[in-house]
Amino acid sequence: MEHARARFPQTRPQTGPMEPARLARRRLAQGLLAALALPGLARAAAGPLRVGGTGMGLAITNIMLDLHAGTEDLTESTVLPSLGTAGGLAALRSGRVEIALSARALRPEEAAQGLEAFAFGRTPLAFATRYDTPSRGISLAQAAAMLGGEEPSWPGGGAVRVVLRDRSETDWIMLAAASEGMAAAMQRAHARSGLALASTDQENADLLESLPGSLGLTTLGLTLSEQRRLRLLALDGAVPDLASMAAGDYRFSRILYAVVRNDAPVEVRRFVQFLGSPRARQGLRSFGFAPLLGGET
Repeated sequence: MEHARARFPQTRPQTGPMEPARLARRRLAQGLLAALALPGLARAAAGPLRVGGTGMGLAITNIMLDLHAGTEDLTESTVLPSLGTAGGLAALRSGRVEIALSARALRPEEAAQGLEAFAFGRTPLAFATRYDTPSRGISLAQAAAMLGGEEPSWPGGGAVRVVLRDRSETDWIMLAAASEGMAAAMQRAHARSGLALASTDQENADLLESLPGSLGLTTLGLTLSEQRRLRLLALDGAVPDLASMAAGDYRFSRILYAVVRNDAPVEVRRFVQFLGSPRARQGLRSFGFAPLLGGET
């Protein structure tokens, strides 16, 4: 699975001249809007909407906001640079954002603070490499050997260059739970010196794109919504796509949540409701997310 890349800016005013980068993103989003055949609808007045949180949800939320703009007159919508799940939830509690993007369900104490989470997209979590790496798939045992340093080269040639995340990163915790061998390999990987370490989902994807022979973890949804030049590797013969995930053949995935306050204003509720609409669900599928709100999943 290979993908080309286009970047999305973070701030989206609806009026006034647009910078070249925003125009480029607009052209990409307009192609999706045309494909979804949005009808002309009466627009309801609404205020600015600020969103922040996990990096894997930033680009797809920008796309959803573009689609939502066909039904709601948002004067300004801003998706902040990656705050992480914890940072997004903290910003929501303090009133600095109206929606937090979370890569996990709320903990009981967070729900008790007046927060409400809506799971709206599920996407495969995959081992990824730069687009020109001479491999299209690996086994779980082979991935563990590459991470731990026992298998330093790709089968088709070239050094394996591991891109690490922090031990507390959910992607790595999930893969560590796959087997005792994988958990031990991840421990060895973090003990190795000289490996690249990414602090955000976007930095992780940048390193995977730029390092020849890279190996790390990312999601199909981030790869497609940011149009990254990455190859997502089949794992034990299962391809990390929506069909394989739905069939149960591909077993690793992440869920993206939109979290709001219990007293969220009506325009925030409208956007969350929109995420379950037919046009939003189609858009989510187009960018690698199985929709979880509204209708069949």
